[in-house]
Amino acid sequence: MSSDTATSSNEYDEGPYPRIEYEVCPNEDNPLSSCHEVSGEISESSSAVIKSNSNDFKLTVAFFLMVLMGTLNSILYKLVAIPFYNYPNFLNVFGIFAFTAALFVYIIPVSRFGWFNNIISPEQLALSKRPFAIMGGLDCIATTMQVFASIYLPGPLLILLPQAAIPISMAFSSRITGERFRLFQYVGAVVVVAGIFVVLEPLISHRHSPDRVCEAINLDNYCTVCQTETTREGCLSHRLDVDYYSSSPSSTLDFTAYLSKFAGANKSDHVGNANNGDDDGEGQAICEWVDVEGAASGGEGEKLLLVWCFVMILSCIPMTLSSIYKEIVLSDDENELDPIYLNGWIALFQSFYSIVLAVPGGMSSSPAVSPSELPEHFYDGFKCYIGEGTITKGCHPDDLCSSHAFLIFNLGLLVNIIYMILMMYILKYGSASLLYLALTITVPLGNIAFAMPFMPGSTPMHLSDTLGLLVIMTGLVLYRSAANNDSDAERESSVNEESSDSIFLEFEDNCIQDAPNGSSNLQEPLLLVGDI
Repeated sequence: MSSDTATSSNEYDEGPYPRIEYEVCPNEDNPLSSCHEVSGEISESSSAVIKSNSNDFKLTVAFFLMVLMGTLNSILYKLVAIPFYNYPNFLNVFGIFAFTAALFVYIIPVSRFGWFNNIISPEQLALSKRPFAIMGGLDCIATTMQVFASIYLPGPLLILLPQAAIPISMAFSSRITGERFRLFQYVGAVVVVAGIFVVLEPLISHRHSPDRVCEAINLDNYCTVCQTETTREGCLSHRLDVDYYSSSPSSTLDFTAYLSKFAGANKSDHVGNANNGDDDGEGQAICEWVDVEGAASGGEGEKLLLVWCFVMILSCIPMTLSSIYKEIVLSDDENELDPIYLNGWIALFQSFYSIVLAVPGGMSSSPAVSPSELPEHFYDGFKCYIGEGTITKGCHPDDLCSSHAFLIFNLGLLVNIIYMILMMYILKYGSASLLYLALTITVPLGNIAFAMPFMPGSTPMHLSDTLGLLVIMTGLVLYRSAANNDSDAERESSVNEESSDSIFLEFEDNCIQDAPNGSSNLQEPLLLVGDI
């Protein structure tokens, strides 16, 4: 081998960049040209791998954040209703207005100044608003029913009952659009219905209802003291402080007058606990242990609870009709709508409809609010929002307005918006499977959270509650796994055909659809009940 050949071989062995591994492709005209090309390919490939890993990491973070925010959203939906127990109409109307205002804080500057690569285009702004008005009307009916139900229903039922949207949406989609479903989807829907019946069975049969309850003799002043007790001993232990009334020499004092002595006083200052639950304990008892039928409510509490359960289930009808209408109208639109712009306009129309629905809503609340009383109702509700209670007596005073209303309401609004953004992010950069997995996980987490003793309005889980949760979860897994198979197949088909159409993303507060070429991949209304 000649020295020239050896030298040339050594040059190729070492290469111009000895620390970088690359394939040497000798070229007499330009020996390093191929090396530069290979080096560039390696650089681009490495960049793609890094970008892919970064996207996977972001999706993982978004997934866990969505599970967290979804669970918080379910919990806060009930917690917001607790301080506003006396103001369901205000909560509904003000919640929708606040949600609308928050969305238009984004919509107005983005559309005016063309931010984010003109994401809200002039074509979107020029679209007819009539479809948005119809969507807003259907959503407003659903939201109003759900917000009122959230006042009176315990937290776990607010999570489980809306799953009825699955069989309801299948029935309407099959009838209106002719959509066909897989066998496992039908099986999953039937299992969900069975699970809902398992959850409702104790309410229908009164199997978990107590025979006796603790009731205040004077409901205006001591109802909140007595209604939390579940045992006879605890009920009869609440007595008035004898020393406070020691100035009275009469031993035959009329009991009504005796109680009225403390009507203007702080009830907790003069209510003590006897050492035992006997009727002859020290002081005058303010609670009595009575039969449910003999109580002031006459057992109406559970009957009303069952009524509001059916209201929550029926709210899925306008919700699913709205979802189907959005699919029909928006899938034919050539413009790709910004989801927040879409959601904002629907919420704007929803705000106007909520004022109209305030009249029948007020008549259905407890106590009923007549149309002439609505202005005062909204004023008192706003006072509660800023921390000033109005109702000080009865079984549901405004005790939590000063400490919880403002904070929980605004926290609920913030969590709801973050939850919406995370949904859009996962749909755009992830998949329907990932979204459904997160939604499914939030169902048991929310139920477990409401069973915690430190949770306001906590509800202990009975065997029927656990069984109902397991049955519903089984139905959800069956239905969503079949739906995900269809979704993944459509995505793969879309990629194989190298379609130039972008993925159409529609987000609604009650429905999301992620559809290549305008077809629906998500065959279920997503259950973001309410806008608060």
